Amino acid sequence: MALMFPTIVKNLMGGPATRMYPVQVREPFENARGHITFNDDKCMLCGVCALRCPAVAIEINKEKKELTFYPDRCIVCEVCVTGCTVNAIELIYKWRTPFYTKQAEVHQAKGKRPRTPT
Repeated sequence: MALMFPTIVKNLMGGPATRMYPVQVREPFENARGHITFNDDKCMLCGVCALRCPAVAIEINKEKKELTFYPDRCIVCEVCVTGCTVNAIELIYKWRTPFYTKQAEVHQAKGKRPRTPT
């Protein structure tokens, strides 16, 4: 008991060891990976992001001009961001709010492919 007495006094007199979460929100540290977002105006459906995604979180449908993103599959590895040639994908350094249902995000691409000279 005598060996534990200093620890007991320290725990009683000290403050809490954790944050009071709803009241005190921890700011994310620098370069923390949060979530990715898509810019529909820039996307030209080249498909590089879907090919490079190791988690198969991105699907491209060129006929419908749609990009489907599955946020529950995304591992935020940033491979799609670095592979995008027109910077249509951006990594946001803020955590996404938790979601309780698996829903896909469907984006309508509006970007145009550059014309090649003939």
